[in-house]
Amino acid sequence: MNKYLKVSLTLATIASGSALLIGLTNLATYGFIQVNREKKISDGISKLYPQVTGYGIHVFLAPDDEKYEPEFDAVRFPHINEVYHVEWKENGENVRHYVYNTSGKNAYGQVDLLIAVGGGKVEQMYVVTNTESYGPTLEDNYINKYNNGYLTDLADVKCGATYGAKTVKEQCDEALAHWTAFYGEEAK
Repeated sequence: MNKYLKVSLTLATIASGSALLIGLTNLATYGFIQVNREKKISDGISKLYPQVTGYGIHVFLAPDDEKYEPEFDAVRFPHINEVYHVEWKENGENVRHYVYNTSGKNAYGQVDLLIAVGGGKVEQMYVVTNTESYGPTLEDNYINKYNNGYLTDLADVKCGATYGAKTVKEQCDEALAHWTAFYGEEAK
C-alpha cells in the first residue's frame, strides 16, 4: 500500500510541476505572440493598401447602432474575426475601405486571410496563415491569380485546391455581405 501511495504522490508532483511550467511559459510568451500577430496584420494591411496613412479596428458595430444585431458575430458571419477600416487621402478627400480578418477551416487545413473590400467588391486578399495540404496550389492558382486580375470570378474554384478555394470564397462572400450590409453606403 505504501508503495502505491509513493508512486501516486510522485506522479501528482510531476503532473503539477508540468502544469505549472506550461502555465508560466504561456504567460511569458503571450505578449510576444500578440505582438507578432498584430505585426502580421499591420504588414498585411500595408501590402493590401500601401497608401494607407492610418487604420483602426472595428469589432463590428456598436450596440446603439440601429442596424446592430447581437447574434451578428457568430451566426451571420462566422468567418469574420475583426474588421479594420483603412483611410488615406486621394485628391484632397478622405478615402475609406475595409479589411476583414477572416478564418476558414475545412478537412484539409485552415486559411486565415485579410480581405480588402471597397467599391462593392473584394479588391485583394492577403494570406495570414495557410495550413492547407494544397496551400501553395491554393495561393498560386487562386488567391494570387485573383489579386493579379487573372481570375475575375471567385466562383471559379477549380484550381487544384478546390476545397481550399471554396473556403476562401466563403470568407470573401461573407466579407462582401458584411460590407454591403453595414458599410456600403458610407464607403460609396
